[in-house]
Amino acid sequence: MPTSVVALLLCLVGSYMLLAGAAALGFLLARRQSPPPAPSTWPSVTVHVPETANPKRLRDDLHACDYPMDRVDILLSPPHDAPEARNADAPRSEVALHLPPGAAVPSGWMRSMVRRARADGSAVVGPTIVEHEDRFLPRLEALQHLARLVWIGGIAQAGLSPGPSTANRADGPGSAPRVAFNPDPEALLTRPPAPSFGDLIERQARWFRSSAQSSHLAQGTALGLWVLHTALLVCSVVAVAEPAWRQPTLLALLGKMGADVILILPAATHYGQRGLLRSLVPTVLMGMLSIPLAGLQAVTDRFSSPRPVDETDPGGRL
Repeated sequence: MPTSVVALLLCLVGSYMLLAGAAALGFLLARRQSPPPAPSTWPSVTVHVPETANPKRLRDDLHACDYPMDRVDILLSPPHDAPEARNADAPRSEVALHLPPGAAVPSGWMRSMVRRARADGSAVVGPTIVEHEDRFLPRLEALQHLARLVWIGGIAQAGLSPGPSTANRADGPGSAPRVAFNPDPEALLTRPPAPSFGDLIERQARWFRSSAQSSHLAQGTALGLWVLHTALLVCSVVAVAEPAWRQPTLLALLGKMGADVILILPAATHYGQRGLLRSLVPTVLMGMLSIPLAGLQAVTDRFSSPRPVDETDPGGRL
């Protein structure tokens, strides 16, 4: 293997390991913070739900929440409109809550998200996990999503905007631009997985498109992930025919897997998903293929048929 390629792999994997460690530390710090006290009077809330949601199930879930329902309005929102357009005709309320498509709502979700949004006066991002029912592809997607969740929590803990985040969100009464992260298990939403590998790539492509229109940090994160996984994919393909490439490529893959364990473990432990770690190897191998393809699809779609991007789209669970 040429020295320049070895240096590139060392730089990419080393940077990924450092960033994974920093994000995991930020997530752990966020997890250790005490939640803010409950307000003396619960504020009025508008819950924005996708038009594709099951209205009966969602209504039952929301009424099962431990929250005064006379203070709650439910608003159906088109899934791919801009946030401003979605909220134009929304009832006036002190806190706006947003649900991702297909989410199952636990009883403590509304209070947990409202309490954080009320205290911070800004946007609050809550956790989501992918329902996998121990099936192979959903397990891989769920593990990828846990890594992304820790990244969001770590970046938000550092006071930076995490860019495209989960659609589990609360907009507080203030106008502060800061985005906070709520690690509370009571705020955890479960959501269905992608039906197929092609759908998973499309979700990741939507995340890449959203990142391209977000902050510089989000753009750099998306570009770095694409370059890292593309370099690993190319090296792995070449290593099949060139024995001299095999050992450096294998070491790079092992380093990437070690960084993924550091990144995933805090969320997997906190949300009772540690069993997913046994799928780490196939998840890393799948990411080597799906992320380069998703990045290429995002670029192709952007130049061939531009379309509005919903920054709250659940998109690429990386």
